Amino acid sequence: MKKIIIAASVCALLAVAGPGYTQAVQEGKAAKKEMKAEKKIAKAKEHEMNAKTGKGIEVAGVSDPNTRMAKADRKREKAEKKIMKSDAKELKAVAKNKKKKAAGVD
Repeated sequence: MKKIIIAASVCALLAVAGPGYTQAVQEGKAAKKEMKAEKKIAKAKEHEMNAKTGKGIEVAGVSDPNTRMAKADRKREKAEKKIMKSDAKELKAVAKNKKKKAAGVD
């Protein structure tokens, strides 16, 4: 009898915690994407500074300042994409939560 009560309480707990857990997972994914974007922005700034100052490894005919700035620009574009993806994850989590509340599932 005790096992049945314990199993029922665990099922009830999981049913209640399920929506909150998925919300937390999506927010965690969004935070992770935002952290990756911040790293990419820092790397882009580093490449940009290296291109401006001529610092770092230079290969004749390959790593002129224009090429290095182009690399920094590509890094910055990728970082901006990561930021948009993290924002999209956050919006998706909020929309999912509102949809559940509207349906009365929550």
